Amino acid sequence: MDVYVVYLFVATATPLFLWHDHRKLALWQIPFIAVMWLYVGLFLVGDLNPLAHLLFNIVFVANVVFAHVAAFKIYAIPFIQREREKRKLFRESK
Repeated sequence: MDVYVVYLFVATATPLFLWHDHRKLALWQIPFIAVMWLYVGLFLVGDLNPLAHLLFNIVFVANVVFAHVAAFKIYAIPFIQREREKRKLFRESK
């Protein structure tokens, strides 16, 4: 649960960092974060049945996948595009 809570704090801050440049990604992540906070609340109260535990773990995994896809879209795609442009300019200059 410790790792989950640390990830929850990081995930909660992520839309704040994305808001200026990538509002759609930030808005898509908010429902996942809300459900993860609900999971923590239910866990602390002790009101989790096996189905709820399974559903909330699925949401957690979905949020991790979403975060990795968003990071790829934000950081990797622009880097790949810049590298392709550099290669294209290098080939044209020969």
